[in-house]
Amino acid sequence: MIRHLLFSIPVFLSAVASGQPGGFQPLTMQSAMGTPFGQYSLRLADPDNAEKPKMWQGPLTISSGTVSCTADVSLVTGVYTAPSRSFVIVLTSSGSNATAHFIELQSCAEKWPAIKHAASDVKVAGNRLSFLPTCEGGGSNQPADCTSARVYMIQNDASPSFLRAASAKLTEKELGVGFVGEAKVIDAHTPRAMIVR
Repeated sequence: MIRHLLFSIPVFLSAVASGQPGGFQPLTMQSAMGTPFGQYSLRLADPDNAEKPKMWQGPLTISSGTVSCTADVSLVTGVYTAPSRSFVIVLTSSGSNATAHFIELQSCAEKWPAIKHAASDVKVAGNRLSFLPTCEGGGSNQPADCTSARVYMIQNDASPSFLRAASAKLTEKELGVGFVGEAKVIDAHTPRAMIVR
Protein backbone atom coordinates (compact mmCIF):
# COMPACT_ATOMS: atom_id res chain seq x y z
CA MET A 1 0.00 0.00 0.00
CA ILE A 2 2.78 2.44 0.97
CA ARG A 3 4.73 1.49 -2.13
CA HIS A 4 1.66 2.19 -4.27
CA LEU A 5 1.19 5.61 -2.67
CA LEU A 6 4.84 6.54 -3.19
CA PHE A 7 4.54 5.62 -6.85
CA SER A 8 1.38 7.67 -7.26
CA ILE A 9 2.85 10.88 -5.79
CA PRO A 10 5.45 11.59 -8.53
CA VAL A 11 2.92 10.68 -11.22
CA PHE A 12 0.45 13.20 -9.76
CA LEU A 13 3.13 15.89 -9.46
CA SER A 14 4.23 15.28 -13.04
CA ALA A 15 0.66 15.67 -14.27
CA VAL A 16 0.25 18.94 -12.40
CA ALA A 17 3.54 20.32 -13.69
CA SER A 18 2.87 19.43 -17.30
CA GLY A 19 -0.70 20.71 -17.20
CA GLN A 20 0.32 24.06 -15.71
CA PRO A 21 -3.21 24.96 -14.61
CA GLY A 22 -3.86 28.67 -14.94
CA GLY A 23 -1.03 29.14 -17.40
CA PHE A 24 -1.12 31.32 -20.50
CA GLN A 25 -2.62 29.99 -23.73
CA PRO A 26 -2.89 31.56 -27.19
CA LEU A 27 -6.13 33.40 -27.88
CA THR A 28 -7.41 32.62 -31.38
CA MET A 29 -8.40 36.03 -32.69
CA GLN A 30 -11.60 36.22 -34.73
CA SER A 31 -11.32 38.24 -37.91
CA ALA A 32 -13.22 41.55 -38.11
CA MET A 33 -14.89 41.10 -34.72
CA GLY A 34 -14.18 40.88 -31.00
CA THR A 35 -12.82 37.67 -29.51
CA PRO A 36 -14.41 36.82 -26.14
CA PHE A 37 -12.29 36.16 -23.05
CA GLY A 38 -14.20 36.03 -19.76
CA GLN A 39 -16.12 39.28 -19.36
CA TYR A 40 -13.98 40.98 -22.01
CA SER A 41 -13.89 41.18 -25.78
CA LEU A 42 -10.54 41.70 -27.54
CA ARG A 43 -10.18 42.99 -31.10
CA LEU A 44 -7.05 43.49 -33.20
CA ALA A 45 -7.27 45.86 -36.14
CA ASP A 46 -5.94 45.36 -39.69
CA PRO A 47 -4.96 41.70 -40.07
CA ASP A 48 -2.50 40.86 -42.85
CA ASN A 49 -4.89 38.19 -44.12
CA ALA A 50 -8.63 38.14 -43.52
CA GLU A 51 -8.88 34.34 -43.58
CA LYS A 52 -5.72 33.21 -41.79
CA PRO A 53 -3.94 36.22 -40.28
CA LYS A 54 -0.41 35.90 -38.93
CA MET A 55 0.09 39.55 -38.02
CA TRP A 56 -2.11 42.53 -37.17
CA GLN A 57 -1.22 46.17 -37.62
CA GLY A 58 -3.13 46.99 -34.42
CA PRO A 59 -4.11 48.62 -32.17
CA LEU A 60 -5.73 46.25 -29.65
CA THR A 61 -9.17 47.26 -28.35
CA ILE A 62 -10.49 45.69 -25.14
CA SER A 63 -14.18 46.02 -24.29
CA SER A 64 -16.34 45.10 -21.31
CA GLY A 65 -19.99 46.00 -21.67
CA THR A 66 -20.20 49.61 -22.82
CA VAL A 67 -16.66 50.46 -21.65
CA SER A 68 -13.62 50.06 -23.92
CA CYS A 69 -9.97 51.06 -24.09
CA THR A 70 -7.18 50.83 -26.66
CA ALA A 71 -3.62 49.56 -26.32
CA ASP A 72 -1.23 51.17 -28.79
CA VAL A 73 0.52 48.03 -30.04
CA SER A 74 1.44 47.33 -33.66
CA LEU A 75 2.76 44.43 -35.75
CA VAL A 76 1.09 42.00 -33.34
CA THR A 77 1.86 38.30 -33.82
CA GLY A 78 -0.11 36.84 -30.91
CA VAL A 79 -2.21 37.43 -27.80
CA TYR A 80 -2.03 35.12 -24.77
CA THR A 81 -4.52 34.91 -21.93
CA ALA A 82 -4.76 33.04 -18.64
CA PRO A 83 -7.65 32.46 -16.23
CA SER A 84 -7.73 34.74 -13.19
CA ARG A 85 -5.02 37.03 -14.60
CA SER A 86 -5.67 40.76 -14.85
CA PHE A 87 -3.50 41.16 -17.94
CA VAL A 88 -2.80 39.63 -21.33
CA ILE A 89 0.53 39.10 -23.07
CA VAL A 90 0.75 40.71 -26.51
CA LEU A 91 3.66 39.71 -28.75
CA THR A 92 4.91 42.08 -31.43
CA SER A 93 7.68 41.83 -33.99
CA SER A 94 9.84 44.35 -35.81
CA GLY A 95 12.83 43.28 -37.88
CA SER A 96 14.97 40.88 -35.85
CA ASN A 97 13.46 42.02 -32.55
CA ALA A 98 10.54 40.50 -30.66
CA THR A 99 8.68 42.31 -27.87
CA ALA A 100 6.33 41.10 -25.14
CA HIS A 101 3.81 43.60 -23.77
CA PHE A 102 1.83 43.03 -20.58
CA ILE A 103 -1.51 44.79 -21.10
CA GLU A 104 -4.03 45.33 -18.30
CA LEU A 105 -7.49 44.14 -19.28
CA GLN A 106 -9.34 46.91 -17.42
CA SER A 107 -7.31 49.89 -18.57
CA CYS A 108 -5.15 48.78 -21.53
CA ALA A 109 -2.16 50.20 -19.64
CA GLU A 110 1.22 48.45 -19.58
CA LYS A 111 1.33 46.48 -16.31
CA TRP A 112 5.14 46.24 -16.53
CA PRO A 113 7.68 47.59 -19.00
CA ALA A 114 7.74 45.65 -22.25
CA ILE A 115 10.53 43.10 -22.72
CA LYS A 116 12.37 43.37 -26.04
CA HIS A 117 15.13 41.14 -27.39
CA ALA A 118 16.72 40.06 -30.63
CA ALA A 119 15.19 36.65 -31.26
CA SER A 120 14.42 34.17 -34.01
CA ASP A 121 11.02 33.60 -32.38
CA VAL A 122 9.21 34.13 -29.10
CA LYS A 123 6.95 31.62 -27.37
CA VAL A 124 4.57 31.65 -24.43
CA ALA A 125 3.77 28.34 -22.74
CA GLY A 126 2.12 28.05 -19.34
CA ASN A 127 3.99 30.55 -17.16
CA ARG A 128 7.14 30.77 -19.30
CA LEU A 129 8.05 33.45 -21.82
CA SER A 130 10.89 32.36 -24.10
CA PHE A 131 12.84 34.41 -26.64
CA LEU A 132 14.66 31.95 -28.89
CA PRO A 133 18.32 32.54 -29.77
CA THR A 134 19.32 34.10 -33.06
CA CYS A 135 22.50 34.32 -35.13
CA GLU A 136 23.68 36.64 -37.89
CA GLY A 137 26.44 36.12 -40.39
CA GLY A 138 28.76 33.14 -40.28
CA GLY A 139 29.51 30.68 -43.03
CA SER A 140 32.20 28.21 -43.99
CA ASN A 141 34.62 28.21 -41.05
CA GLN A 142 33.41 31.69 -40.09
CA PRO A 143 31.73 32.39 -36.72
CA ALA A 144 28.26 33.87 -36.50
CA ASP A 145 27.30 36.63 -34.07
CA CYS A 146 24.75 34.95 -31.82
CA THR A 147 22.41 36.19 -29.10
CA SER A 148 21.29 33.67 -26.49
CA ALA A 149 17.78 32.68 -25.55
CA ARG A 150 16.08 34.63 -22.77
CA VAL A 151 13.58 32.78 -20.61
CA TYR A 152 11.30 34.49 -18.06
CA MET A 153 8.90 33.24 -15.41
CA ILE A 154 5.58 35.07 -15.58
CA GLN A 155 4.24 35.80 -12.09
CA ASN A 156 1.02 37.17 -10.65
CA ASP A 157 2.00 40.34 -8.83
CA ALA A 158 5.67 40.80 -9.71
CA SER A 159 7.32 41.62 -13.01
CA PRO A 160 8.62 38.63 -15.01
CA SER A 161 11.82 37.15 -13.58
CA PHE A 162 14.78 36.18 -15.78
CA LEU A 163 15.76 32.50 -15.56
CA ARG A 164 19.47 32.33 -16.34
CA ALA A 165 19.94 28.55 -16.17
CA ALA A 166 16.85 27.90 -18.30
CA SER A 167 18.08 30.48 -20.82
CA ALA A 168 21.46 28.77 -21.19
CA LYS A 169 19.78 25.37 -21.51
CA LEU A 170 17.41 26.58 -24.25
CA THR A 171 20.33 28.20 -26.08
CA GLU A 172 22.23 24.92 -26.01
CA LYS A 173 19.18 23.05 -27.30
CA GLU A 174 18.71 25.46 -30.21
CA LEU A 175 22.29 26.38 -31.14
CA GLY A 176 24.26 23.35 -29.93
CA VAL A 177 26.20 25.31 -27.30
CA GLY A 178 25.01 26.98 -24.10
CA PHE A 179 25.70 30.56 -23.02
CA VAL A 180 23.89 33.70 -21.84
CA GLY A 181 24.29 37.01 -23.64
CA GLU A 182 26.21 37.31 -26.90
CA ALA A 183 28.90 35.08 -28.39
CA LYS A 184 30.65 34.21 -31.63
CA VAL A 185 29.68 30.67 -32.58
CA ILE A 186 31.06 28.40 -35.30
CA ASP A 187 28.69 25.77 -36.76
CA ALA A 188 25.65 27.00 -34.83
CA HIS A 189 22.62 24.68 -34.90
CA THR A 190 24.86 21.61 -35.28
CA PRO A 191 26.48 19.11 -32.87
CA ARG A 192 29.84 20.73 -33.81
CA ALA A 193 28.82 24.15 -32.48
CA MET A 194 31.57 25.91 -30.58
CA ILE A 195 32.12 29.35 -29.03
CA VAL A 196 35.19 31.17 -30.27
CA ARG A 197 36.90 34.25 -28.86
